[in-house]
Amino acid sequence: MFFTNISRKVTVISRIHIRHVTNIPLWRNEVLENALKFIQKNVEFVRIHGPTADEVTRDVNLTDKTCLITGANSGIGLEVTKCLLARGCKVLMACRNTYAANIAVKNIPCEKANQINIHEVNLTSLASVKNLSDNLQKEHKNIDIVILNAAVFGIPWTLTEDGLETAFQVNYLSQYYLLMNIENILAPNARVVFTSSESHRNINWSTPKILAPSLEHLSIPKEEYTSIRAYNISKLCSILAMHYLGYRWLNTEKTVFCAHPGSFIKTRLCRNWWVYEALYTTMLPFSKTIRQAASTILYCATSPELSGVSAQYFKDCQRCEESDLACDMHLAFKINEITREILRERAPAFTDTHRVLDKPTTTAPTDLDKAQRVKENVEHGPLISSYTH
Repeated sequence: MFFTNISRKVTVISRIHIRHVTNIPLWRNEVLENALKFIQKNVEFVRIHGPTADEVTRDVNLTDKTCLITGANSGIGLEVTKCLLARGCKVLMACRNTYAANIAVKNIPCEKANQINIHEVNLTSLASVKNLSDNLQKEHKNIDIVILNAAVFGIPWTLTEDGLETAFQVNYLSQYYLLMNIENILAPNARVVFTSSESHRNINWSTPKILAPSLEHLSIPKEEYTSIRAYNISKLCSILAMHYLGYRWLNTEKTVFCAHPGSFIKTRLCRNWWVYEALYTTMLPFSKTIRQAASTILYCATSPELSGVSAQYFKDCQRCEESDLACDMHLAFKINEITREILRERAPAFTDTHRVLDKPTTTAPTDLDKAQRVKENVEHGPLISSYTH
């Protein structure tokens, strides 16, 4: 809570702004950043323990499987990519910076190089996402695993070319749009994993927002913006999308999960401001390594233990209860409606093919009685009653 409160305060000030207010010369910032790097190197030995990516996939064979992963050229995404390749999986790396992706691939054993395809995508552009999804549909008949991992964090308020707040579009909307565009080439038993975060718990909406959310609640206007709040909202949206898709796919063998990799993982995600670098470096002794952080994502994407399980949130490779807000099915459907409305207005040639089947079939991978209760709750409204007293 202490660090959360600090981070909420500092996100109001951009990196440029803090230099202006405190009049810190550029060379002093560089000294601070170099000091942080030195500290980071000297606290590695006190890391916490936990399963690694290799350990959770040790007995998994992914030969003849294909995985699409966004944000695959660095950090957790790159570690997931390496592990999937080691298990025989073909990996489609969807990255904004294809040069960085090619550099990363050079460090992967040569015998695995033919299992990699690099695809360019700019998640701040729905047109770019559409172009990627069109290419994927032309080049691939089946995708078995989708890992929606790309994210931005710690950035000043900006709008994308589509007129949306950047973190909302990059972390949630564009990746959901990508998934919907390639739904027709997902394998019958495909697994989808959203990289989520425990920070979704910091979003506490009032009753009016829950009952009638709007675009302004998701794509935050400048006067209400902090980078942490924008990030947290995007992760809340991902969990709500998971619940919607879990219900949407009840009559199929497709499954969907959200995975929290860990808190304060030292990746390029915190590169945008040295204050975050300081915070993350301070927390380094208490955080996971990259290999440990990738484990929960890979567990959700590959573990045979999760056969027949769907729409669940995991951390530390274990089922974890998300916040009450994040598992509200009424809100999940409302956010989905807003998402579809945004895409109809702004996405190129978006065809609204979404529909929820009336009755789950006997092939459903989840408890049918529970599924029917969820359907009745959503359609007849008892979930809303708890917010109206």
